[in-house]
Parts: sequence; structure tokens; C-alpha cells
Amino acid sequence: MNKWKASLALSAVSILAAGMVGCGSKNTSDASGNASASASGSNKFKLTVTSSMTDESRVEIMNETIKLFNQTHPNVTIEYNPSPWSEYAQNLKLAFTSGAGQDIVYVDDTMQQMLQKNNYLLDITDEVNSRGWADKQVPGAIEFQNARTPGKDYSVPFMTAPVVVYYNKDIFNKLNLTPPKTMDELNSIMAKVKEAGYVPMENGGMSNTPKMWSVFNMIYNQTSKDDVQQFYFQKGITPAFEKAIVSALTQVNDWQNSGYFRKEDASIDGNAVPTYYAKGQSAMVLGGNWDIPTYEGTKVPTGAFAFPAADASSQSHAIVNATDGGWALNADLSDEKKQAALDFIDTFMNPEIVKLWYEGGSTPTVKADMSGANASDLKKEVDQSIQSTEMGFFLDNAVPGLADIINKQLQMMSFHKTTPEQAWEEIKKEYNKLVLVAQGQ
Repeated sequence: MNKWKASLALSAVSILAAGMVGCGSKNTSDASGNASASASGSNKFKLTVTSSMTDESRVEIMNETIKLFNQTHPNVTIEYNPSPWSEYAQNLKLAFTSGAGQDIVYVDDTMQQMLQKNNYLLDITDEVNSRGWADKQVPGAIEFQNARTPGKDYSVPFMTAPVVVYYNKDIFNKLNLTPPKTMDELNSIMAKVKEAGYVPMENGGMSNTPKMWSVFNMIYNQTSKDDVQQFYFQKGITPAFEKAIVSALTQVNDWQNSGYFRKEDASIDGNAVPTYYAKGQSAMVLGGNWDIPTYEGTKVPTGAFAFPAADASSQSHAIVNATDGGWALNADLSDEKKQAALDFIDTFMNPEIVKLWYEGGSTPTVKADMSGANASDLKKEVDQSIQSTEMGFFLDNAVPGLADIINKQLQMMSFHKTTPEQAWEEIKKEYNKLVLVAQGQ
């Protein structure tokens, strides 16, 4: 299995493997999980850290992580200044282009591309190897995070971002429904829910994120990983991929025409989805594991299942689930700051910290025994639902700007101004243009 296939085969079941934290580490660690060889010095200095994790719960967990780091690095002040997701990429770009880039940054694939191609990020391949970080993580996680630069590592993940289908258990029980395993079963559920007077699937207005993720999930289960990788790594579009995306767009268009989305969808902001779901009239909605606290907060009895496979004979079952992001370092760090920053990343390998993030709703890539963790029923159900699935890219990250192009065509389909075939032709045309820009042509 080559490294790309290995990365795509990364399964959430490994995350809960017992008693495997830090196996194969190539350096000696103290009780906190930090490398004792990198113990704090006497000079006092500051490390600036940023991410898009601005919600109260994750800021609190970050503060606890920083406290543990400071137990062995009392001379280092961590200044954590996150910014909202909607502003984060632009803030990163402005900071680094102005020479004020933060010391430690949390980046997804698109952001890593942007910073790495301008030589703003430090190559930490040697440190990944010497500190045994690959051994501490589920197989393929670090390769997946650094898929654009095979053989070179610029960031280290610590959690994944699976997208699942949240569902209203009361509606399912009332209609005697069970979570679907195939697309035929999902379509049957949609029809029954609509007939009973409920909203089969929330979409969330013109942001169309659930529709887009549905398309990605269907593509994964209608074509090969090689076809997906060709598209994702900007190496072209195979006929099989083209057939799969037209089929997926057609299915979403059929859902729209069948009235499976909320009638008021065009006037709803995507952020309002939980509010509408909380009314108890929505059967299903696609969302990330980061949405667990939100849907728990609706007080609607909620379960979760993986977006279904193409059919019962499917040999593999991939879902939208990539590494959430990874910690990367500013290329201009001094040696002293570099060592402390690497130790900060190492803190996220600590089982105590892994447990904190897990209990906060995250799905860690770091191997740890979570059997005694205090997790909610919905959190456990999300993790259980994805155990037998394989990881798949967020395909809009194939090239910067692609998400806006896909969303526009989904909007056009919603207003009956284009067909799925025409929508794909526009997406393909704009994708090819964006690839040329991304490759500097």
C-alpha cells in the first residue's frame, strides 16, 4: 500500500486503541510527555500561537494544555490569540506577508499550501522522525496532513474532522426507521420522512455545506482512490471521477426537486441550522464532530451515523474525514524558540492532554486509551459510527477558491438555472483555471 492509500485508509477505530500512547518513541520523555532533552532553559521568552479554535470549550482546553506545557517550561510564555474561521486564513496571510507571522500556527491543507509555497513554514521532517511522532499517531495521520509534500513534513496533526449524519431519534422511532447502510436505504428514508410531514435534511441556506459534503461522500463511494487523488493533487480529471461527480450532483438535485430540503432554505443562513434542527421537525443534517456540543445543546434526542456506502456490495466505505489541521512552525524561529515550539507540539502527544481534547469532543489522531474517558453518549456514537470507514479529503481543498465555485453551482441548481451536467462543466472549467494559478502558471 503506497503512502497515499495508507493515508486514506486511516480509520477512526485505531484512535481508541488501548495502551498504545508513545510506543516506539525515539527520545526519553518525562512524566508530562515532553522530551526531557528539551527541558526549559533560564532565558524567558514568548511564543505566539494561533488557530481558528475560538469557541469557549476549546479555548479552555487550550489553556489547560498550556498549563501542562508550562510545568516543564516555566520560562516560556504562550500567547494564544485565535481568530474565527471566517477570518483565519486571511489573518494568517496578512501576518506572514507583513513579517509578523506567529511562531506556532494551526493549518489545514489549503493554509499549509499557502504558507509553505512562500517558504514561511519550517521543515520539521527530522524532528518528526527523531521525536517518534509518527509512532505516537495512528498510521498515516502525519502523511495525510502533509500529502502535498511527500517525504517532507511541515505540520503535525492531533485530531481528525469526520463529517457524519446527525439524526432526530424521536422522528426515526416514530416512523420505525433505522440508520441507513446504503444510498437506496437513505433515499427511502428521505421519502418516508417527507411523506410524514417532516424536513428530511437540513441544508442551511446558500452556504450549501451539507449538500457539498453529500457530493463528496458519494464521489468517494463511486470511484477509486486513485481517481480522487488525481483530482485532489491537481493532476487532472479522470473519466471515472467525472462520471462520479455528475452522478453525485444529480442525486443532490433530485433531493432538491423532491422537496427533501427545507422550503425556506434559500433565505436561511448556514449558522441557523442548529436552531431549525432544535425545533424537532428535521430528521437529519450533515455536520462535523466539532458540532457535537451544538447538537447536544438542542435538547433533541440525537444520534449519528456515517454517510452510507453506495450499496451493500461495496468493498470499502470512505467518508469526508481528514486531519482537522496540524501545528506548523514559523521558518524564522531562533534555535531556542524552535526547541520550545517543538516541545509545545509534543505536549499534544501527552495522554492526559489527548483525554482532555477527546472529552471536549475531538477525535484524536494520537494513540491513547480512552476507555475511561468521560465522553457523552453522542460523542461515543459519532466515534462508533465511523470505526469501519476510511478517511477522505475535503475535496474543496483541492485548490484554493474551489469551495466558492462548487457552492455557486449548487445555488444555480437550487434555482433551476443549471443542470447537474452544466454545473459540473462550470466547476471543471474554474477548477482548471484555479489549478494554473495555484501552480504559478
